[in-house]
Parts: sequence; C-alpha cells; structure tokens
Amino acid sequence: MSLKHAVLAVLSHADRTGYELTRKIDGSVANFWPATHQQIYLELKKLDSEGWVTFREKAQSDKPDKKIYSISRSGRAELKRWVLESQAPTPVKDVLLIKLFASHLVSSDVLIDELDRHRVGHEVKLKEYRAIEREHFKSTHISRDALAQYLTLRKGIIAEKAWLEWCEESIARLRASD
Repeated sequence: MSLKHAVLAVLSHADRTGYELTRKIDGSVANFWPATHQQIYLELKKLDSEGWVTFREKAQSDKPDKKIYSISRSGRAELKRWVLESQAPTPVKDVLLIKLFASHLVSSDVLIDELDRHRVGHEVKLKEYRAIEREHFKSTHISRDALAQYLTLRKGIIAEKAWLEWCEESIARLRASD
C-alpha cells in the first residue's frame, strides 16, 4: 500500500480541502498509516498529475484561494482496483518485541518499566478510539459508507484491548519469574 491509496480512500468518502484531508487522515487513517502534512500535499500533487483527483478553487477574501479536492472517476477506478487486489498479511515490525526477545540480558524490572510506559500509551489510544465510537457511531444502524469506517475503528479497539491484555500478562509473568 502507499499513501496515494490512503488519500484516495479518504477522498472517496467526501470532497475536502488539503487542510481538511490532513485533519481527517490525522483522526482516522493515521492510526494505521501515518503521514505528515507535507507528505499529503505532495501526494495530492502527484494524484492530480495522474488524473486521480481533481480540485476546484474557492475564492477567499482574506486568504489565498483554497483548493477543494475530489476523487476523479479514474481515481475511484484505481482505488476499486486496489481494493479488489489480494494482499498478503503485512509483517509486524515492533522494536518492543525485539527488546523482549533479548530481555534475558537485563533485570525484569527494566522490561516491566518499558512495558508499563507502553501500556499507558495504549490505554490513551483505546480511550481515544472509544470516544470516537461513542461520538460517531451511536446508532445501531449505520450506512454502508460509515460501516467501512466503523469496522476499521473496531479493529483498532480490539487490537488495543488485546495489547493491554498481553501487557498485563507479560508484566505478571516477569514479576513471577524473579
């Protein structure tokens, strides 16, 4: 996958300015495909040159005109082609797991402290995801468009819960091993 597909995916839900697109990516897709503001704007230029997005300019009296981007017909076709393409599972790269693998070289307390720092971050992320779920997915009946976003969010919630369960188990086992 590349950033272009992430941008096309976000634009497939609604037209957006570059700023709005960046904010939407920051609040959704960036949880599993991070990108900087600069990377997103560079990608928009590439997508425009490929004909996969279009934009219209909206005049502003006190600021430069803003561009409102839309996914084009060919961009939608590319995104659909990509969605239909089979993907192999993505390997996980996790520095913490390498540290854990080598942790027999240090005191259990060192690793417990590291796991505890990570635990706090995962608890914060889980709270963020649950707040998004409460705010945007209150209804039991949601549109097909919203369902795609909701299922992505649910993956994040389940992954954070599993991470926290693993962390608690790991800390308990490390404490018991001393």
